Amino acid sequence: MAAAKHAVGCGMSVNAASIKYQIPRITLARWIVSPQKKKGLGSKKSVFSAEQETELVQHLLYLEPRFYGITMKDVQKLAYELAERNGIPHPFNHKLKMAGRNWLDGFLRRNQTLSFRKPEATSADRARGFNKVSVGAFFDLLRSTLDSHQFPPAFIFNADETGISTVPPKKLNIAAKKGKKQVGSLESAERGVLTTVVMCMSATGQHVPPYMIFPRVRMHDALKRGAPNGTKFNCNPSSYMTSEVFLDWFDHFLENVNPTKENPALLIIDGHSSHTKNLAFAERARANFVTVLVLPPHCSNKIQPLDVAFMGPFKSYYAAASENFMRQNPARTIGLYDVSELMGTAFLKAASGSVATSGFRKCGIWPYNRHVFSNDDFAPSEVTDQPEANVMPIPMVVDDSTVQQVPLQVSTNVSVTHSGNQYCTDEVQTDGPDPASVQVGPVSEISPNSSFNITPSEILPLPKMSVPRATKRKRKSEKAVEITGDVYRQNLASAEATKTIKSIKKGRKPSKKRAKGKTSDEQC
Repeated sequence: MAAAKHAVGCGMSVNAASIKYQIPRITLARWIVSPQKKKGLGSKKSVFSAEQETELVQHLLYLEPRFYGITMKDVQKLAYELAERNGIPHPFNHKLKMAGRNWLDGFLRRNQTLSFRKPEATSADRARGFNKVSVGAFFDLLRSTLDSHQFPPAFIFNADETGISTVPPKKLNIAAKKGKKQVGSLESAERGVLTTVVMCMSATGQHVPPYMIFPRVRMHDALKRGAPNGTKFNCNPSSYMTSEVFLDWFDHFLENVNPTKENPALLIIDGHSSHTKNLAFAERARANFVTVLVLPPHCSNKIQPLDVAFMGPFKSYYAAASENFMRQNPARTIGLYDVSELMGTAFLKAASGSVATSGFRKCGIWPYNRHVFSNDDFAPSEVTDQPEANVMPIPMVVDDSTVQQVPLQVSTNVSVTHSGNQYCTDEVQTDGPDPASVQVGPVSEISPNSSFNITPSEILPLPKMSVPRATKRKRKSEKAVEITGDVYRQNLASAEATKTIKSIKKGRKPSKKRAKGKTSDEQC
């Protein structure tokens, strides 16, 4: 093209240059007359300009990390509304009030950073719970605990329970004919029987042997077949974790870790009631030089090392072991007596040192890094990021001589603002605007220099909870806390004493079932 343009400039005709350099005459003429002007392919033009489509893509990508991404049909309807309300000529369907599939396909080809994917379900509690305030409070508590006790990384542990079933819910891909509507796989039963396994690992890669809870009343030695060395077993009719069973697991933990006064241990667990409302556990941990930190609620999928790095591979290995068992034993089904062997196979593959160290690093626990999470990680909480009563957690001082646990009553006249990974609270004047109208978070995600008269964010804004949630819940909200401190244990002892007194008083009055002549044995 450059040689042909130079030849025309030296006196050669356009037709001659077209023949000599094998360039279409119209194309050569267009580049000579207006080289900066680009001609689109075909007779049809795009409805929106490149700048407008870029702005639309930015808005769609803004909604997705906040868990309010929209579907294909929603994009087609949004395109119609944008064209109509901005007075842009378009060939869209006026009856259906949405753009056609041809426009959507072209839009995706022109903007290849955008794609439609199947989302993973995430509860509203998790989206709301993982916010800068609660996570910042946990890291404040972790920092002060590490500074005061100087735990070596080999004695920083995380423990968590998980359920494994005789019918694993996780399926692996299998070879099948392309285009086949339905692909099946053999299962041992319609519904599985759940067994609870407690896992524990350290920041340096040490894995405590598993602890298994079977849904039985009595233990049988055949249930232990194939389990990893050092595994401990227990039974519970429901197979769920209870305060008594958790205390027995903690004895198993002490036998394997053996913390001392010179080498104390830090144990990080979730806020299950069998952990946090277990006075015997708190006392035993304190007596054996173990400091226990509880994660903030609904945040374990982000800041619990086992959930982040270990549980996913473990469940995949367990599913693979179950499928291999079914292939090798076509006449058998998976029962409780096979679970230990399958669990042991999966555990030995997943329990590597690199998995443990990677989990603690990704969560920012060890090495300590409170800035491990970016603003995008907290984006889902923006929808409900607002002042709430009795929800905001506070950092706790872990020095037993000075610690005080004061119930935090947050007035609705408090505005929470964020700056990076820091947080602060500012009181709102009572004679100012109504607190219900206070909006926290970004006001607009679109630049004021928009290429639209009416922007996509005005047509399809990010949903925002504008008033505090009304709740009738009487119990206190959970938060990150150190449960081996003096004040927490005293409060827990007082709560248990109050509960015992209430139960004694309640037991003096005959229940409705006893009034009808039924004994306690008949009720069971």
